[in-house]
Amino acid sequence: IGTASVRRAACLRHHRPDLEIALLRGNVNSRIARLAEGEFAAIILAMAGLNRLQVDCDYHRLDETIMPTAAAQGVIAVQIKSSGSRADAVRACLASAHCAETADCITAERAVLAALDGSCRTPISAMADLDAAGRLSLSAAVLSADGQQKFAAEAEGSREQAQQIGTELGQRLLQMCGGKAFLA
Repeated sequence: IGTASVRRAACLRHHRPDLEIALLRGNVNSRIARLAEGEFAAIILAMAGLNRLQVDCDYHRLDETIMPTAAAQGVIAVQIKSSGSRADAVRACLASAHCAETADCITAERAVLAALDGSCRTPISAMADLDAAGRLSLSAAVLSADGQQKFAAEAEGSREQAQQIGTELGQRLLQMCGGKAFLA
């Protein structure tokens, strides 16, 4: 099975330790081509990327209980220079594209990563959601690279507490896994 994601490899190893996971890099089309050439029995790609690129290929969506998302996966962010008239103009132009609900969810998810000192090289998942009443639910997990150990937890609260909810959940996961040495 080909993937470039440490998190995806760890999740897959957690559920199917019998599978051989191999590094797969390159753009989406080159990855699909390597699959078609028989180099891999299967590859794991992000649905967000397939959808955004409008790639027409056969796929099977993995359940979130098997392959939970990375923090902020599928979200597009624009970084703007901090000050100046041009920065203000860009900010004003993009204001209508800003989604406050998504921002609150991402704030909670990224707070988990920050508390764990996580990066794209650590097998951490985090997924926040808002219910109809605006209550934030957050689930997160940290895995060993070999997938043998998994520590998962959930938290909820008001969306105004997104940062605090994420930080506290990340700290709880850190305690559960025995500290930052687990992530090294």
